[in-house]
Amino acid sequence: MNYQLIRGTDAVRRVDGAIIPNDPRNIDRQAYHAWLDDGNMPLPADGEVVTVRTLCVQIDVAADAARQVVVGDPLRAVEYEKAAAEAKAFEEAGYPADAVPRAVSAWAINGRTSRQAADSILAEAAAYIEALYLIRETRLQAKELIRATMSAGNIEHAQDIAAETVAAIEAAVAGIGNNAQA
Repeated sequence: MNYQLIRGTDAVRRVDGAIIPNDPRNIDRQAYHAWLDDGNMPLPADGEVVTVRTLCVQIDVAADAARQVVVGDPLRAVEYEKAAAEAKAFEEAGYPADAVPRAVSAWAINGRTSRQAADSILAEAAAYIEALYLIRETRLQAKELIRATMSAGNIEHAQDIAAETVAAIEAAVAGIGNNAQA
């Protein structure tokens, strides 16, 4: 099975012509991302020439999707940041048993102590922040490399860079946040 890009980041499944919308909740989009995860690249849109912009957009779309997979929705990111701040303050105060923050207390379940919950929240927050930095660094470095490679006229190499970057971005979030079950 293969796909072809249409209208920017939407894709069409070539076998049956089904439009795959840019919606991470869409089951066809999830199958499309699994296909991309296997190292596949969609065909460019009809009449679309491979350009620096189209390759950079592929990378940006992968980065946006990776962040979405980890966090879920933007309000959950706010929740995670609040929990991390409360866990950090709790740690810095010496884990006082009589002053457990609500975000920490909510995670102190299934036999976890308040200290274990705070440490777990902080470890996950550190992993999330590291993944965000890795996504950013990988994305920006690849886009510069693509610009240079395309300027040198090596389109195939630039496409390879884009595909490798998409795979690296997806690997950066494996097992983090909401992607921990994946």
